[in-house]
Amino acid sequence: MKITDEAKSMFSNIFASENYDCIKASLQKGCCGTSIAFTLSKLGSNDKPIDVNGIPVLMDDKTQDRAAKITIKVEKGELVIHDDGASSCCC
Repeated sequence: MKITDEAKSMFSNIFASENYDCIKASLQKGCCGTSIAFTLSKLGSNDKPIDVNGIPVLMDDKTQDRAAKITIKVEKGELVIHDDGASSCCC
């Protein structure tokens, strides 16, 4: 997973204003395969986040493997997820 510097700045601002301190990524199964869902979260005392460009990200090993082709960046002032591993399926 990659988080661009511009996206990192946006996450840092969101964390400060919304009382979050990490991103949580999890796999979701659908009719066209597996995708990744992201939520903002708070780190627990036993959590072991992965550092992605200075942003703590919680995810298990399977999610980490799937996230390898994902870039979170900013386009037109909004966070966007670019997924090179996305299915081209049309359900």
